[in-house]
Amino acid sequence: MNQPQYPGQPQHPGQPQQARPAQARPAQAVPLQARPAQPGQVPLQARPAQAVPLQARPASGAMPIPVQAMPAGGVQQARPAQAVPLQARPAQAVPLQARPASGAMPVPVQAMPAGGVQQARPAQAVPAQARPAQAMPAQPAAARGAALDPNSLGRFDRLLYSMENYDASDLHLKTGAPVIMRIKGAMTALSQNPLSSQEIYELLKEVANEEQLKLYDDTGDLDFSHMLPNKARFRFNVFREKRTNALVVRRISTDIPTFEQLNLPGDTFKNIASFEDGLVVLAGVTGSGKSTTIAGMLDYINMTYPKHIITIEDPIEYEFQSKKCFVSQREIGVDCVDFAAAIKTLVRQDPDVVLIGEMRDQETFEFGLMAAETGHLVFGTLHAGTVAQSIGRIMGLFPPDKHPSLRQGLEFNLRAVVCQKLLPSQNPAFGRIPILEIMVVNPGIRKLIKNGEDKKINDILRNREDGMMLFDQCLVDRVNEGSVSREDALEAAANAEQLKMALQGIQLRG
Repeated sequence: MNQPQYPGQPQHPGQPQQARPAQARPAQAVPLQARPAQPGQVPLQARPAQAVPLQARPASGAMPIPVQAMPAGGVQQARPAQAVPLQARPAQAVPLQARPASGAMPVPVQAMPAGGVQQARPAQAVPAQARPAQAMPAQPAAARGAALDPNSLGRFDRLLYSMENYDASDLHLKTGAPVIMRIKGAMTALSQNPLSSQEIYELLKEVANEEQLKLYDDTGDLDFSHMLPNKARFRFNVFREKRTNALVVRRISTDIPTFEQLNLPGDTFKNIASFEDGLVVLAGVTGSGKSTTIAGMLDYINMTYPKHIITIEDPIEYEFQSKKCFVSQREIGVDCVDFAAAIKTLVRQDPDVVLIGEMRDQETFEFGLMAAETGHLVFGTLHAGTVAQSIGRIMGLFPPDKHPSLRQGLEFNLRAVVCQKLLPSQNPAFGRIPILEIMVVNPGIRKLIKNGEDKKINDILRNREDGMMLFDQCLVDRVNEGSVSREDALEAAANAEQLKMALQGIQLRG
């Protein structure tokens, strides 16, 4: 009977067995395994035995017979010369979406409070009593890739599902307030019934696991991601305010949009994404679309170049499927302890392109700059309004005595800074449209950064070389093409009077 032999397992030849003396043997040899070896027997080679040819083995992938069960003279021929090739194993790891994104254990329906959220759901939502007595798993295997049945969802998951129906970007739950969604940039109340702090906490228990709940109980803050069975992803931030519970949920599109779908200047962003190394900074306030723009650039690289992309995120927002690139995504608190631990080991993971998320402190930015200096293309985000403010924000992460060396590092390794904000779109096909300020580093900008003349950078951006532009120039473009209303543009402008003159074709410098 064949014994399983795994590829690469060391094989140890057993003691070769010997046949009985030839004159005592019957005409046919007794099977070898049925006869114990005795001293003084004739050597095995006296037997008329031949190794079974390799092609005689079943072709269905049966494992080779263990060496110790075979005659010593036939082992070499009967054993395949090499282990099963690596490509015979599955090539890819189990996709991230195959495990529950939040690790949450859903709470049964009967444990949930009856008030508050019901009225917050749109009228077409399935009523709570239609739900089975036990909650469905966060990602039932049968539902992956199939149409979503709202009946299978918990109360909070149905509320999340309704965000797609309303095309809402954010959901807000606050003690004493009704359920509120941000729809096309406007805060919209879905119900007049306020929620209690306990109701919000019970809803949180539907989607957060015990470890996450403990972290929230201990610290008053919690960030994590959650996925519905239809693969819709949501980013949670839970916090306390006035000693009560509150949370904000951001809906993340599962499809990574292209530059054209995002209304971004494709040639400029393709040029930025094609850099071999260096640091690219995406800046903007919370909710300005930075994560989506970076995802678009990473996916362009993924479709275009054979590279290794590593992302470190808190939490993972967009899931990338490896195309031309090999993509590795690490989530803080799930795949690694924290940013510091992740970035210390990242350079040993052979990346070409790195996303380190928000550069919130000196240590994170130092790593990003070090990775850029050692030949990696690094993407990071900042909370800043303009290009000049972004440079100032970076400098503010470091003590003054480090500014000369920091400016030298930026001079040689900074490749681009993109600042972004979103305005309501006049085009019904788009909810909001990006307004951009773009700096692509050239020799003139390098000189200004080195000399600390950051305020003069706008003069170079105004020339619009290499796709560079100021916010006001982008606003003029959007108004002229009919994407943004004149009123919204004037409200968003840093200098409304100057924008009015620019819209009339009068350009002022300063």
